[in-house]
Amino acid sequence: MQDGELDKAARSMLPGQPTTSRRGGLLAGAVALTGAALAGTRAAACILPAGSRPPASPPDDRTAQAGWPPSGKAGLLITGQSNAGLFLHDGGIWIMNQGLAALLGIGRAYYDPRLDGLRRLDGYALREGAHRNPDMATTYGGRPLWAPGDDGAFLVHQPGMDPSLWQQGFAGRSLDRFLRELLTARDRAECLGILWIHTEADSRGKRMGDVATHAAAIRRHIGLIRAAFGRPATGPGELPAYGWSPIPYGDSAEGHRAVRAALAEVVADPSQNFRLAIPQTGDSEPRDGQDWSHRDAPDLRLFARRAAYAIAWHQRVRCGPGLADLPGPGPRISLARAESPATTMLTVDHDQGRRLKASRAARDGRGWSVLDQGASRAVTAMELMGTDRILLRHEPCLGGAQRRAIGYCLHGEQVGRGNAVTDDWSAYASLPPGLGADWRFDFPLQATLLPIIAGEGI
Repeated sequence: MQDGELDKAARSMLPGQPTTSRRGGLLAGAVALTGAALAGTRAAACILPAGSRPPASPPDDRTAQAGWPPSGKAGLLITGQSNAGLFLHDGGIWIMNQGLAALLGIGRAYYDPRLDGLRRLDGYALREGAHRNPDMATTYGGRPLWAPGDDGAFLVHQPGMDPSLWQQGFAGRSLDRFLRELLTARDRAECLGILWIHTEADSRGKRMGDVATHAAAIRRHIGLIRAAFGRPATGPGELPAYGWSPIPYGDSAEGHRAVRAALAEVVADPSQNFRLAIPQTGDSEPRDGQDWSHRDAPDLRLFARRAAYAIAWHQRVRCGPGLADLPGPGPRISLARAESPATTMLTVDHDQGRRLKASRAARDGRGWSVLDQGASRAVTAMELMGTDRILLRHEPCLGGAQRRAIGYCLHGEQVGRGNAVTDDWSAYASLPPGLGADWRFDFPLQATLLPIIAGEGI
């Protein structure tokens, strides 16, 4: 189904376009880090740290029988700020759930929003403004996760108190009511996970000194969501959580670094069962070409497809029959080497692609950062070397290799649609029944959450 056809279908199913009716305001909707695989004796308890690849051999028959296909429905809780709301508005939830259903072989998720004249929406999300007195919604524009003095945020910042004890603000309480009062016990049991796409205000307002606090606040927020579901982070009945690489937003490179560092801390903690489903967002455009605070509709729809692949990959790894040659989160940088003071070589681990690709614009070095003893060195060019290596040319570094660090879209850079380094998966893609040609595409190189320290060249 092409995007134009999708728009028509999604809008017929999911109200969300401007109208004068009560229904008009609605539309329901959803660097990778490596680590050792954690496996339980039952499929329900199997998880892999973000970025990990499964063993080459398929799981044994007992695991496959115990956990496949997943017992839930093809749908996730989608929560966040205004871009999460636009993800719903633009049909992202419809697309993602369609993909999950086809990739996992399970039924699509729906729920009853209990609104006059509207009996069913795609699971599981609701934009603000539909339910009032009391408010119930999963997305709220302009609301940070937390901020000093902001009681309308998802969490209320309380100076001197451990974030693990913070209470929910207005937006958080509204989300909690949605989960406990609008969703049924069956909905909460069948939900595949949490898709938390919420970084905008925090990317502008946070600083590196806030990293530990922000990471703790993320844990608290996701923990409160899981408490409302009545499901744990890991083990039987676990509720996985997924996020995205912060979108280009605001004018604070330090804020982007801080939010990425906090996300990296949570991703690296296996007890959190949290990973990025959309690990690259810099290859996108401002909404309608001029709204830099929001991503354009075609990009949000593409993010939905990428998320479906990454989430299905994780679901198949944790409790299913293996990968079936399907992509996951995409290629990632695995190694950086200082070749000379003015060149750095990167090695990329492929997902399901075989070679790297780059547009002419991408070869000018956009999106890349080289830090020399903490000081930025301008990147002047990027070259692809063989199937899995990238050579960066940059201003000379003065420090040794161990004082050099590399980032890709680390500071919130927008490289633009089609201008990220990608793999070539589209040339080899074999799609499952139910997915059309718009599900065949090349995957972008994952953005880095933390700078990658370079080693000595060989």
